[in-house]
Amino acid sequence: MKLVKHNQSWSVLGGRFVAFLRDYCQNCSLAGFAYIANHNLHFTERIFWLLCIIASTIGVYNLISQYQRDFTSRAVSIVHESLSPFSMLKFPSISVCEVRYNTDFSKDVEDYIRSLGTDLNGPYNWVVETYISVILFPFQYVTGIFGRCQQFEDCEKCAKCPKKDFRKIATRFGFNCSDLFISCKLSDNTFDCCNYFLPMIMPYGRCFLLNSLQNNKPESKHWLPAILDRGSRPEMKLHLTRAAIISVLNEEDIIAPPLPTVNVVVREGQNKTLQIHKEAMVNDPNMKDIPVAARDCYFPDEVMPWSIYKAYSFSACVSDCLRLYQYELCNCSIYNLAPYEDEHHPDCDFTGYKCLEKLSMITQNIKKLLSGSSSTLHCHCLPSCTEGDLKAIFEDQNSFIANVRDTNVTIVMPVWPTDQYRRQVLRTKLDVVVSIGGILGLFLGASVLSAIEFVYYFTMRAANSALMARKKLVKTNA
Repeated sequence: MKLVKHNQSWSVLGGRFVAFLRDYCQNCSLAGFAYIANHNLHFTERIFWLLCIIASTIGVYNLISQYQRDFTSRAVSIVHESLSPFSMLKFPSISVCEVRYNTDFSKDVEDYIRSLGTDLNGPYNWVVETYISVILFPFQYVTGIFGRCQQFEDCEKCAKCPKKDFRKIATRFGFNCSDLFISCKLSDNTFDCCNYFLPMIMPYGRCFLLNSLQNNKPESKHWLPAILDRGSRPEMKLHLTRAAIISVLNEEDIIAPPLPTVNVVVREGQNKTLQIHKEAMVNDPNMKDIPVAARDCYFPDEVMPWSIYKAYSFSACVSDCLRLYQYELCNCSIYNLAPYEDEHHPDCDFTGYKCLEKLSMITQNIKKLLSGSSSTLHCHCLPSCTEGDLKAIFEDQNSFIANVRDTNVTIVMPVWPTDQYRRQVLRTKLDVVVSIGGILGLFLGASVLSAIEFVYYFTMRAANSALMARKKLVKTNA
């Protein structure tokens, strides 16, 4: 008996829902639905309209799906446009990195090596010096250098290769800004080198960066106003105390040895000029509203959660990936792949370096990263959205003075930029709303009010209809 009553209650509810759905179809604003619910029409007419609505729904689905697929490939375009003759020029960021060779160490480094002990057959251990050189400047890595340290372990008086705290060694023996710079000029205006060139450890070693988002901010007092007008000569002159590598970068970039960089190496006594050309990349204001998959780039403030850098760039992403890959292989990474200490990814000690040396991963090898199999590391580095095009045009040695350590470098743009790249939005959020709304309106006659009407019918009106039916039942029973 209870089962029969239960089935009857479900049939009553089903009948009410069908009646309510018929009432919605008869009164809704969607085209064609009223014909389906009209019992005064022949069933063939009602079936005809049902088929029309089904065909229209299929058309809506196909067109919206095609629009979504095309959005990622056609939402953004990059154009090459001319600049106004009165446009300003932003001078690119500059990095100055130390360069030392095995015979070019300062006295404090040599004294430190002597304090460790002797060589097997002499008072000074050149192997340990080469070892220290590799620690300070990994790009000078010599194959097998860590294996060569083993020969001194059984020698009581011999200098031993340091086994840990390599970041502290680099900080201890690295140059201060005042030790490296003598004078700096931008467009014949002298500025305080050490107020604007800030230190940072990068894959290339200890460097000093000018106007870099990695260790500075545009609103900082250490950010050099480098916006030049047509009356200024776009050149920077650096007078240094010794040899260095000077690189020209975008604001968000770092120097990564595996990647090509516009740079010049200046040795003691040299006076060099590097001519460059720059074409900036600008973005439409609403570019950030476009998904990354559609614009195919990241803005500098869109830093990856696993990154240790303060700004996103392709070079920083590659450095991060190499660091994480080294950690995955040997549970540590070379200290100069991280500008700051990271407790979750510790720096390598001597054992870690030997592990990386065995796997040929001390040098930052992108090919090994791309060809290596990793179950956890999935690096897909995209370019930066603000990354401009920097090119080296000409490098010239103006003069050379023997037995002099000072160096001079001039970075100049001989031709004022006349063009720039623009990443422009082809489809904004408004375009998406208009396009999808147009498709729905064309095939089904739908609008925003149609959506409100649907919600209204099955919430407010359904509740009010049930309440009125209950009141009517109470009055009837009374």
